[in-house]
Amino acid sequence: MNRLPLRNHLPIRDRSSLTNRLLMLLAALACVGPPAALLCARPPAALAEPYWITYDGSDFPENEGWTRNYGAGGADRWIEGGALALDGRADSSIYDSYSMVRSLDPEPGELFVARWRLKVEELTGWADPSVGIFSDGSWSVAFTFSETRVINLDDPGMSANFELGVFHEFELSSFDMRTFALAIDGSVALTGDFVHVITDSKVSWGDGAVGSASLSRWDYFEFGVIPEPSGALALVVLSMIMSGTKRRVIHTRG
Repeated sequence: MNRLPLRNHLPIRDRSSLTNRLLMLLAALACVGPPAALLCARPPAALAEPYWITYDGSDFPENEGWTRNYGAGGADRWIEGGALALDGRADSSIYDSYSMVRSLDPEPGELFVARWRLKVEELTGWADPSVGIFSDGSWSVAFTFSETRVINLDDPGMSANFELGVFHEFELSSFDMRTFALAIDGSVALTGDFVHVITDSKVSWGDGAVGSASLSRWDYFEFGVIPEPSGALALVVLSMIMSGTKRRVIHTRG
């Protein structure tokens, strides 16, 4: 079984309520439908409090405030077409990920959002590129990616498929850092729970697994806090869900 330097802690499961899951889904759906341009666009400076951080693929991440974590010499790396290429195909013991330790959690009335655009171009093994979110209160959620699938590292039976060989946009959102929704290319694909861990509050992404090898390309990675969807919009989205007019594919466990 692959050892994952991205996740070097012991998860402790804690299942949240159905109400929290529904609220999380409401927040996520509000960010992928037509109102998204108003509510969930990359926030201007006036809405960036308490923070909004963007890596845009134009330079190596460690030159833009990220900490590089790597082993076995790290991946071959280059910038091409405005995206960071991580090539660890030379050795399955290579890992090369990027982290930022800081406070993450949203305040009441806010929504935590992490977005990234990724293509897994070639893979040997189960999965390799990874993303992890670790909250201020020691709760986390992490995903790993194959060429066609995203997998919840804490619950490998929770996964969603995507098209081979092209870039995909992923967006994770959480209003409480206990429940999450993950959208792929604008449609919610996974909803579930964070797990309790012992670790610093941080975000981590990159070539995160040992035992697999891949070539991945990262167009951007950004995260921060935005205003939570308004009550009126949440009621509209809830009505659409209950009436069956808003169709999404949701994979959940537990």
